[in-house]
Amino acid sequence: MEKNQEFIVTIEDMNEDGAGVGKVDGYIWFVKDAVIGDVVRAKAMKMKKSYGFARLMEVMEPSASRVIPSCPVARQCGGCQLQAMSYEEQLKFKERKVMNNLIRIGKFDEDEIHMLPIMGMEEPWRYRNKAQ
Repeated sequence: MEKNQEFIVTIEDMNEDGAGVGKVDGYIWFVKDAVIGDVVRAKAMKMKKSYGFARLMEVMEPSASRVIPSCPVARQCGGCQLQAMSYEEQLKFKERKVMNNLIRIGKFDEDEIHMLPIMGMEEPWRYRNKAQ
């Protein structure tokens, strides 16, 4: 595969920044604005030895958890990386992220971690609480 080449990929996971993660012939692609379960057409933008970054060109088969973002400029702005994902799936993503960080960074065993489910909001809009 070469830069600017387009390809089809199924999004299997999401990285820490909320970009979709998919594999094509064992090569890992990070696709911003893609949701777990999407089948997308993407364009190779930057390539490393074992992974690359691609631009979302078209959602060919949307995930069951894909929603229309409430903000009309969500994709152009980039400030709300998960807006194309249903709120319930966002909560599951955040819970997995915390669990994975405790295991990977904190060196805890999964059976040592006793977490309550993440509590959502009734109205998850018009607030700002972001840390990167």
